[in-house]
Amino acid sequence: MSPTLFQISLYASLALCALGLLWRVSTWFRIRIGPDARVVTASQRVAALFRGAAAALFTLRVFHVLGTLFLDVLLQRRLYLNDKLRWLGHLLIFVGFMALLLMHALAPVVTVKLFHGYESTRDPYLFLRNLFGAMMVIGLALFLFGLWRRRTVFAPVRRPTAAAFMGLLGFVLVTGFLLEADKIASPRAFYRMAKQFNGTSDPAELKPLRAVWAREFGVAFDDLKEPIAPEVMEKGREMHEDDCATCHAKPTSAFVSYPVARMLAPLVGLLDAGGADVWLLYLHVFACFLGLATLPFTRFHHAVAAPVGLLVNGAAPNREFSAAGRASRRALAMDACVHCGICDTHCSVAPLARYLGNPYLLPSHKLIAAGELAGGRLPRSGEEDERRRIAEGAFLCTDCGRCTDVCPVGLDLEDLWQAGCDDLSAAGLPAPAQWVQARPTLAWAESMEAQPWQQDAGHDARYAPLSADRRSFSRCVQCQTCTNVCPVVAHSMDPAYGVDLTPQKVMNLLRLGLRDLTLGSRMVWNCATCYQCQENCPEGIRVADIMVELRALAVRRLGAVRSWRAPS
Repeated sequence: MSPTLFQISLYASLALCALGLLWRVSTWFRIRIGPDARVVTASQRVAALFRGAAAALFTLRVFHVLGTLFLDVLLQRRLYLNDKLRWLGHLLIFVGFMALLLMHALAPVVTVKLFHGYESTRDPYLFLRNLFGAMMVIGLALFLFGLWRRRTVFAPVRRPTAAAFMGLLGFVLVTGFLLEADKIASPRAFYRMAKQFNGTSDPAELKPLRAVWAREFGVAFDDLKEPIAPEVMEKGREMHEDDCATCHAKPTSAFVSYPVARMLAPLVGLLDAGGADVWLLYLHVFACFLGLATLPFTRFHHAVAAPVGLLVNGAAPNREFSAAGRASRRALAMDACVHCGICDTHCSVAPLARYLGNPYLLPSHKLIAAGELAGGRLPRSGEEDERRRIAEGAFLCTDCGRCTDVCPVGLDLEDLWQAGCDDLSAAGLPAPAQWVQARPTLAWAESMEAQPWQQDAGHDARYAPLSADRRSFSRCVQCQTCTNVCPVVAHSMDPAYGVDLTPQKVMNLLRLGLRDLTLGSRMVWNCATCYQCQENCPEGIRVADIMVELRALAVRRLGAVRSWRAPS
């Protein structure tokens, strides 16, 4: 490859990557999520960054940062605790990529300086290059298997650029192995080396050396026939020791490339005639440059943003953030999210998302909606159904905190949801509780009774099993323990917190088969999901979980009659 072309391509890729990173980092100080973030200026957010960095580096918090760097960034502890198979895949990709970057791509400035006498065609470098490449291949395979294993009705949102970048990474690995395999088997590469180190490329003069390289190094000479006389082999070994041994080892240690070279041997004549070593090199190098240039513009920018987010968490434990710091942290979360879907699988309302057919109840989809809302890309008023679905997804969250607990990159999703809900309210998309409670529960029940619509009992039993199965609440003895510990009932003297049904009355209506009467009740919608009722119930009835299901049922059932009017 022309050195000039190589340098131009490299510098262009680096420039695009640097400009892209600057642009992405600038969004951390420009995106505003939540009303409190809208009153904070970009300069205040930058100032908060420097104050936080100084507090982390020049106080005892530096030990938290170092611990986070080692355990969470390098060893990916949080991912290990939640998905060991995916952790193994990510660790293999990370270690393999960094090792290839330092030992292979940056060999002239790293490996050569660290290891005297380094030659890429000698051991252990031949073996290590194949080892690190194989680690990346296995890591990618485990990553894809993890995606397949965690497939759900509502898969995490992934842009086409993410799949393209994964394909590009695989293409780099494949072309790298093919290039090395072609060099192992290629007579053309042999003659080029012989001309440089032996001073000749004459096949007759090089016959002994060719014999050794054909038998022991895997070069596929089509004009060299067996058997070869022992004296020729001996002469060839002498020539090899004199001219080649200092730079070349037997390629059998290249446990991936060497078997590929043996498979390519029948085709090596065609490959040499087509200049495979040249175009494979160009494909490999320019694919690397393309990956470098496009990194900031794909979802794999999280490889930069996620470590930054983890270090920010280590620098400011226990949510010790100013308003400016929270604003930047929320914006950073948009880039740091890896869209792994782990939060979705642990979400307490995931069954309700499937029941309602609304993916916006799931954390990964809500995060996308929060970003769309912050960027002013929320569906317009003409797309009212989509706007309602987004609001339902945000406000039906139970704030259980599981998504935050299991997030492998430590995102404070609870804070994001609260900020997003405030933005939705400001955009004229109130919580379902507001439009449900605008009418009394009896009026809703009468509307559902009057409208000729079909009830899908099987669908209810599948996705809202507790409220559909009498065994869930038939043991209720109406002891009022749930009512006595309920904080909503305790505040019922305040009209803002008033309830029309107490928890044990809700359970009693369910026992009587009058579930529709519960759907519009203030108790169901004012429930704080604190789980005090469920934890204290002497019969072990899952009162709080039933309340959550009733909310989802209300959205589905009451939404169907919300704008319906009986014919006059």
